[in-house]
Amino acid sequence: MLIQRRIATATSARVLTRSAFLALTALALFLAPAAWAAEDSAYLDYRQKVMSGVGANMGAISDILKNGLPFTGHIEDHAEALAETAKLIAPAFEHRVVDGPTDALPKIWDDWAGFEKAIADFKDAAKALEDAADKGDMAAIGAKTKALGKSCGGCHRTYRKDKEDSYKRK
Repeated sequence: MLIQRRIATATSARVLTRSAFLALTALALFLAPAAWAAEDSAYLDYRQKVMSGVGANMGAISDILKNGLPFTGHIEDHAEALAETAKLIAPAFEHRVVDGPTDALPKIWDDWAGFEKAIADFKDAAKALEDAADKGDMAAIGAKTKALGKSCGGCHRTYRKDKEDSYKRK
């Protein structure tokens, strides 16, 4: 009788252990996509903040130039910020995230060398604007700002969704 009780207890313990293992495995499989989604969301948030910084500095320079604002002395700071932010773009995109609130096209990762070339073009244009701003040459600043804008547009046309397809419009 004692042997039968011990066998029954051992069998019950194995069943419970197996059940607990299966339950934990099922829970892990259920929660894993949420953890991955949270990680992707964090990368996406960071990436968008980096790119928003680029847009904010470009917008500020454009506002100064277009509207004749008395902040021409600030252009040098905005240009420097753009040149520094250019270093952050590639790392911000290294983690592939194409689902969720993003306008990034999969082509970024499918054509990483081309994307890096576009970033290098942006870096060069940002540095040229920074150099012009350091000299205070308003004519050169205007030309270099326009060139930097073309650099942005070149990348956007290739690697970003069209405005009509933007997640912001949905």
